[in-house]
Amino acid sequence: MRIAREIRDKFQVVAAAMTILLAFGTAARANVNVGPSSVNFGSESVGSTSAPRTVTLTNENRHRITISSIFSSTAQFSFSGTSLPVNLNPGQSLTGSVTFKPSAAQTYSGSLIFKRANGSTNSIALSGTGTSSTPVPVAPTISTQPASAKIVAGQTATFNVAATGTAPMTYVWKKNGTTIGGAISSTYTTPAETMTDNNAQFTAEVINTAGNATSNPAVLTVTSATVAPQITTQPASQTVIAGKTASFTVAASGTAPFTFQWSKNGTPIGGATAATYTTPAETTADNNAKFTVAVSNGAGSATSNAAILTVSASSLLLNSSASSLSFGSVTMPNSGTQTVTLTNAGNSIVTISTVTVSGPGFNATGASGVMLSPGQTATLTATFTPASAGAVTGNISVASNATNSPDSIALSGTGVAAVSHTVSLTWSPSASSVIGYNAYSSLVSGGPYTKMTSTPDAATSYTDSSVQAGKTYFFVVTSVDSSNVESAFSAEVSALIP
Repeated sequence: MRIAREIRDKFQVVAAAMTILLAFGTAARANVNVGPSSVNFGSESVGSTSAPRTVTLTNENRHRITISSIFSSTAQFSFSGTSLPVNLNPGQSLTGSVTFKPSAAQTYSGSLIFKRANGSTNSIALSGTGTSSTPVPVAPTISTQPASAKIVAGQTATFNVAATGTAPMTYVWKKNGTTIGGAISSTYTTPAETMTDNNAQFTAEVINTAGNATSNPAVLTVTSATVAPQITTQPASQTVIAGKTASFTVAASGTAPFTFQWSKNGTPIGGATAATYTTPAETTADNNAKFTVAVSNGAGSATSNAAILTVSASSLLLNSSASSLSFGSVTMPNSGTQTVTLTNAGNSIVTISTVTVSGPGFNATGASGVMLSPGQTATLTATFTPASAGAVTGNISVASNATNSPDSIALSGTGVAAVSHTVSLTWSPSASSVIGYNAYSSLVSGGPYTKMTSTPDAATSYTDSSVQAGKTYFFVVTSVDSSNVESAFSAEVSALIP
């Protein structure tokens, strides 16, 4: 048959004709075999996955087929194999595997369904039985030993134990080998202890139907004297920007409760009586101030080392990565995109209040209302969508609380009128009885091809208006008979779009 190709351009017309012989034979139904015809997984424990069983589909027809999807009708059967869709030439096979994972103790049946692009299916029968088993009880094993404790006379002590094994488990706590009445949980809290309980040993026995396990002894140390404070973590020096607060923290060992008193340059600070002290907003007048804290209890007190406060003057500075953006030539109705990075180059938070754009076709998004910490960046995205041909200029103005506000970015670009292209295909009717034809295209010779017709078209022509300038397209045609069986591809023709 003869295929003529025409390429029409809005500004020029290039016509060419090519003669291609399309040989359409009488279409035959596809002969596709699957194997095996059925798979029985037998018995499988609930929640476990069976060994995979291999399944195969073979194309025994004279033309290529496409397997679009493979799925199981029952969720307990799963297929794994090649990525879909997949094309099978005559004689080629597709091999995968099926597994069975029962979710309940019952018999399951279903089908593994292979669906082709033309809608026809093949299937393999699937069956299997889920079974349950009773677990064997596991004797307790101590996983977390009770830890020794140190308290002051008059305080209580708490011990904890953890064990692995089959639930339920019971607990028996003992003090110096003697069972403690009512102490039958994984946690035991003593009554208020006295000095006579110093060095007492506490153990826990964990019991279930499979056996028992006894923990290591936890030793209780009871002290009578209050221990004076000792500073264990000194307050650290701080550096802040003027207008910000600073926080200092101390930690101490000794007998609780403690009292705290913070001082600034040797003078006590009113209300600063906790382990952490946060200053009011600082000024540069507080630069090099010294902060100390006294920690006290009934046995004495300890004073920390001095923490130095450094107060720096604030600076607000917003820098942009470009002072101008050129979009070059942009073909209508397309858009060009450029980005600019805005950086807080100061030491205080910069707030971008507004982004204003001027010039026809220009726009900007992504930065208005953004707050940037020192060193933080924001991306400003600028676009150019020309509405008419010709060169234009514009500007982006970024307003903020920075001292160098507003930041100005020059814009330029040229709009170029679009050129449309089409490719027209025509061919001679098939010698066989057909209901229509499908047209395909590709950017690569030999495919893979993309179908352009949504359904078989009885016409012997097709126009592709989606082609783009500077590209080469490759076209083929198929015929479809009354049984909806599609022929092989015709000989390929190509079109270079100027």
